[in-house]
Amino acid sequence: MSEYEPGVDTDNADETLVAYLDGELSADEQVRVERRLADDPAFRARLAQLQRAWDLLDALERTEADDDFARSTVEMVAVKAADDVQAARKRSQMRQAWLYALGGSAVTASLFAGYLLVSRWLDQPNRELVRDLPVIERIDEYRTAESVDFLRELHKEGLFAREVDDGL
Repeated sequence: MSEYEPGVDTDNADETLVAYLDGELSADEQVRVERRLADDPAFRARLAQLQRAWDLLDALERTEADDDFARSTVEMVAVKAADDVQAARKRSQMRQAWLYALGGSAVTASLFAGYLLVSRWLDQPNRELVRDLPVIERIDEYRTAESVDFLRELHKEGLFAREVDDGL
């Protein structure tokens, strides 16, 4: 805040002076600025600088935009908009392709997992047969045995040890 007048911020002095020059201040603000201008030579000097810049801007030649300028500007905006639409369409197509690929991968993985589960479930009886194959191979010997206890005794003696293939 200024030491001269409350309500006039020295950090915003340029903004305040520009608003003063444009006539955009309220009556109270205008009175405060005029009091500060009367009391503060640096503030007056800054106003004079801004006024000269304003005057120089007024002295510049004004040019009017011709029809070609307006047309070319509209064309550039239209080209940019078309490019933006094309880029958005391409991003959408890429996103859709990724979604299809992801969905296809999920379906393939599900089918593979289902195949493994079903094949394992359907193969269960065959695995039981393979597990019981040694018993099945000797079923005739077991039928002639007097009892299960007799077979257990023979097993303890090593009679049912696996036969070794000699390659003969």
